[in-house]
Amino acid sequence: MDVDEAYSLIERAVRAGRVANAYLLVGGVRGLAGELADRVLHLLFGPGDLRTHPDVHRLVPAKKTRIISVEAMRERMLDPMGKTSFMGGWKAGVVMGADRLRAESANAFLKTLEEPPPHSVFMLLSERPEQLLPTIISRCQRIDLPDARGRQLEEPYRSQVLDALASDNLTSVTARAAATAKLMAVLEALEQKAAEQVAEDLEDESEAGEETEKDEVKAMVSSRYREFRADFITTVMGWFRDLMALRAAARRASVGGEDGGDVPLVNEPRRATLEARARKITLAQAFRNVEAVDDFVTSLERNMPEEACLSFLMDRAAFGAEGAF
Repeated sequence: MDVDEAYSLIERAVRAGRVANAYLLVGGVRGLAGELADRVLHLLFGPGDLRTHPDVHRLVPAKKTRIISVEAMRERMLDPMGKTSFMGGWKAGVVMGADRLRAESANAFLKTLEEPPPHSVFMLLSERPEQLLPTIISRCQRIDLPDARGRQLEEPYRSQVLDALASDNLTSVTARAAATAKLMAVLEALEQKAAEQVAEDLEDESEAGEETEKDEVKAMVSSRYREFRADFITTVMGWFRDLMALRAAARRASVGGEDGGDVPLVNEPRRATLEARARKITLAQAFRNVEAVDDFVTSLERNMPEEACLSFLMDRAAFGAEGAF
C-alpha cells in the first residue's frame, strides 16, 4: 500500500469516527512510515509545527543504545497520554523504531493498548515488525508501506556469502565442504556482531542504572542474531532465485521468446557469473535449488544445527560450476 492509499484509509476512519486505537506503520522510520505519521498528525491537529504540540508525544530509541527503556516509555509516553488533553481534542503517541522496545517497556505499553485512553491514537513505526510482541501486533491495524523490509546483509558479509556460492570449484564433496565452512564462518561472525552490539547497549544501560538478567541478555543476543541470519538467508535465496530466473528466461528464448538480457536480478553486479552458471543447469535443477533453500530455512526454524542445514543445502544444490554437469 502506498502512502496516499494508507492516508486515505485513515482519513476515512477519522471522518467516520472509527479510528483504530493503534496503527503499526511498517516501513522506513525516516522514510515512508515517518511521512505517513506526519500526515496523520496534521490531519488530527491541523497545520503548523507539531513538534512542540502538548498533545503529541513522541518516543524514540535512546541515542547510542537504540533501546526504548521502560522508564522512557512511562515518562514520555504512557503518563502524558493518560492525562486529559490540553487542547480538548485528540492525543497522539508516536513510537519511532517500535521494534527497539525492551521486554519491560513492551509489556508496559501493552497494558495501555489493552485499555487505551479515550480519544487517543498510537502510531508505531517499525522497519522490523517481527521483533515486536505478537500481542502488540494483534492490537494494531497494520499498514505495510513500499519501503518495508528494504534491508539486506551488510558488507563484508554479503560479498563473503556470494563469493562462496559463486566459487568455480564446487564439483567435489571436499569443495562443497569448504564452501560450507566459509558460510558457517559468516554466520559465526554475525553472531559475534550481535553479541557485541548487545554488550554495547547494556553497557550504556548499566551507566543509566538499569540491570539486565543473564537470561534476558542471552535472549537479546539470540534475537539480534536471528535478525542478521534472516538477511543471510535472503542473500542465499537471492542467488538461487537469480539462477532460476535466468534459466527460465533461457528456456523461453529457446522456443522463440525473449532472452534473459532484461531479466531483473537481485545480484545484478554478478550477472555474467550467474548467466554462465544458468547455462549449465536445467530448469528442473533451478527449481529444485529453490526448494532446497526453502527446506534449509524450514530446518533452521526447527532449530536444527546450522552447519548440518548448510551442508545439506550445499550437497543438494546445482551451482552450474564448470565441469559439474
